[in-house]
Amino acid sequence: MSDILTKSKELKDFMTEQRRHFHQYPELSHKEFETTKHIKKCLNEMGVDLLDVEFNTGCIAIIKGEGSGSDVITAIRADIDALPIIEQTGVPYTSKNEGVMHACGHDGHTACLLGVAKLLNQLKDKFSGTVMLVFQPAEEGGRGANAMMEKGAFNKYKPDEIIALHAFPTIPTGKIGIMPIKAMASADSFTVTVTGKGGHGARPYESINPISAAAAMISAISGIVSNQVHTFDSVVISVCTIHAGVAANVIPQETTFSGTVRCLENDNRKIVRDHIDRIVKGISESFRCTYELNYKEGVSSLTNSKDVNDKIYKAAADAIGEENVMVLDTATMGSEDFSDFIMALDGKGSMFRLGAGKEGQPMVALHNHLYDFDDEALPTGCAAMCQYVLNKHK
Repeated sequence: MSDILTKSKELKDFMTEQRRHFHQYPELSHKEFETTKHIKKCLNEMGVDLLDVEFNTGCIAIIKGEGSGSDVITAIRADIDALPIIEQTGVPYTSKNEGVMHACGHDGHTACLLGVAKLLNQLKDKFSGTVMLVFQPAEEGGRGANAMMEKGAFNKYKPDEIIALHAFPTIPTGKIGIMPIKAMASADSFTVTVTGKGGHGARPYESINPISAAAAMISAISGIVSNQVHTFDSVVISVCTIHAGVAANVIPQETTFSGTVRCLENDNRKIVRDHIDRIVKGISESFRCTYELNYKEGVSSLTNSKDVNDKIYKAAADAIGEENVMVLDTATMGSEDFSDFIMALDGKGSMFRLGAGKEGQPMVALHNHLYDFDDEALPTGCAAMCQYVLNKHK
């Protein structure tokens, strides 16, 4: 067992206590006020300095190495927000904030980074340069990374690289997965409101049924990927809501539907948007309806740096043993605003997977009301991130 893993395991009780505290008191995006307060309290007790920038929520800790080497700056990020889900795990530390739950592992990410803060603060004489510990709010659709940068997150210290981990229940606890270069998809959304002419269901010829028009639009939009996108490109278009009508015998005046667009290649985003616009416009005209299309661009696709990936692999192998490091070859069509940080640093950053699959228990997916981060994974994540700093900041 490596020295850094041994030291990380000595912090397991501390990280577990923090993780369960965050799990019990989850907060939604941009509302992580008590979470931020608790993080700052922990950092103050460690004697770790905070970056002198006022964020609405979230914070950045600064640890300066005492070695005489280079002046490199590395940022390590953890997301701190929770999801609007009613928890049904039944664990003793179940959420006390009704309808809010840490169902994506952010409680574990935050606890890991507090462990990193504690350990690196004890090892300042072992490395040089500066480490920025970024406790980021509002990853779940709130563009918290951008919000932090707009407040000046990287004004005083601009990182050479940024890394982050994300729990993954399909990877066994104790292992780490190196994600591919093209790692995660962009995330755009659209809402279409179709307006026709309401009337009696028995006399459709006197009305213009917006449901029929919307159904034709949805069918055509679903065919964009198979008919308009290059065969070897990864694109997902899903219509996820539709709302219309109040009675079985009343043709409504209006129908609204919405969906998500995920593209692994950012170039495909405009292609898909243009096709949706053309489809909605053409079908509206053919059905004699009017329409409103609201298309919202979200986060860009996440592209990891090969150089940073290689460093993460080396750090993980040094910390937990090469036999416990997996090289993943499949991207996910989920999205992450960590991509905003990477883009701001000219592509110099990577995210990796932290194995959090509980041994002997059925796999529970992220964003599920039964998901609970595996505390046994905390030392693994802490050790890998600390080793990354020790390897780089010589």
